[in-house]
Amino acid sequence: MNRTHRPFVLLGLCVLIPVGAAYRFAPGAADQPDTLQRAVEFPAAMRTAPEYSVERFFIGQGGSLAAACDRLSLTAETRRLVLETADRHLDLRHLSPRTGVAVRRDADGRIVSLAIRSAPDRFLRITLPDGRSALRAELLPLAVQTRVETTGGVVSTSVAQALGHSAHNHTLTQAYADIFQWDVDLLVDPRPGDEVKLVYEVETLGAVAADLPRFGDAASEPGEFVGIGRILAATYHGAVADATAFWVEDGVAWGNYYDGDGRPLRKNFLRSPLNYRRISSGFSQARRHPVTRKIVPHHGIDFAAASGTPITATADGRIVSVGWDGALGQAVRLRHGSTYVTVYGHMRSFARGIKPGVEVRQGQVLGYVGSTGRATGPHLHYTVLHHGRPINPMTMKNPSVDPLEDRMLPWLAESRRRYAPVLAAIRTERHVDVATRQPAASETTVLSGS
Repeated sequence: MNRTHRPFVLLGLCVLIPVGAAYRFAPGAADQPDTLQRAVEFPAAMRTAPEYSVERFFIGQGGSLAAACDRLSLTAETRRLVLETADRHLDLRHLSPRTGVAVRRDADGRIVSLAIRSAPDRFLRITLPDGRSALRAELLPLAVQTRVETTGGVVSTSVAQALGHSAHNHTLTQAYADIFQWDVDLLVDPRPGDEVKLVYEVETLGAVAADLPRFGDAASEPGEFVGIGRILAATYHGAVADATAFWVEDGVAWGNYYDGDGRPLRKNFLRSPLNYRRISSGFSQARRHPVTRKIVPHHGIDFAAASGTPITATADGRIVSVGWDGALGQAVRLRHGSTYVTVYGHMRSFARGIKPGVEVRQGQVLGYVGSTGRATGPHLHYTVLHHGRPINPMTMKNPSVDPLEDRMLPWLAESRRRYAPVLAAIRTERHVDVATRQPAASETTVLSGS
């Protein structure tokens, strides 16, 4: 620095330092804590967050994301970027008509982002480039909150009736049937007075993004019902069947249902291979055939059901034969290890991929109910062979799959500790204390001499 300038610099410092000190320590400054903040406050136009508007619409029947982009009058380059980006995350060729789009615009009407919701539980947000940042894509899951609820009831006609007071009757009945399908046939086992209890999760929508698109009538507002989560524990106490289930998981990715002693509810064979209306003919050594009128053995169960009802494999196995099988008409035969064979007859048609040699899983659809072969109406003829000899599917011994591993026993104990008391506390009609119940007016008896 030139020596001739030094006095002016020193003079400037002498002036500035006292001024700064005076501002900082001036009397009353402590009583005005926001004085400095106001002094450096940004102009209102700079400090106000941008205001956005959101436009929502559905893809609609026959619509596409490309058509939605055309509707928004995007530039050719922006349209290309949006479609290419979306195609990396979504199947644009099979978007549901319920797919929703949300367009966010700034105060000047410029499109800031597009959000596409092609499923109830997530959406894709594409933020457009603005000169300072490149296009950005985010696949965002919806926040879900879970609470535990209980329900129960007493059977008069069916489990669905016993749970009829619940807002989630249909879903709970189906889930309950899936859990106990190896031990309780809900179409034939229930008797009046049987008791049903469940502890289950209810899922509701948590906080949502301001630009969340809609997906049909799926939940879109915080607190709206999303669905039923897991059944955590359940019991069936009845005259014919009795079963208890606890959900056991390792806290990572594995989980299944077990009874209180660690035996899996899942068995080698399902109780029945379809949802049927009634059993039209049972297992018998001497039955009058409805077509020939002759007295012959009936080594199977006939399940009457609507034509087209799906028929599923009752156990894991390998397909032995598919096609015409004499009086059984269109039929499928499965081999299960070296011990069992199951036969499914009178089918209308077979499911895709069902052919000899194919491995199938328990519950996999094999075909559909029909009346092919020697049949008087649509039904499934179901046979189980044990070492080549027919046995009654309704009374056969049905071993469980592998028991609970020792390492999982503490998880079972925790599930029992947590939910067994909850199950016991669920009140149903059967818990009415007859000794203390007050009689209705029509039941009141007046004793003579009183």
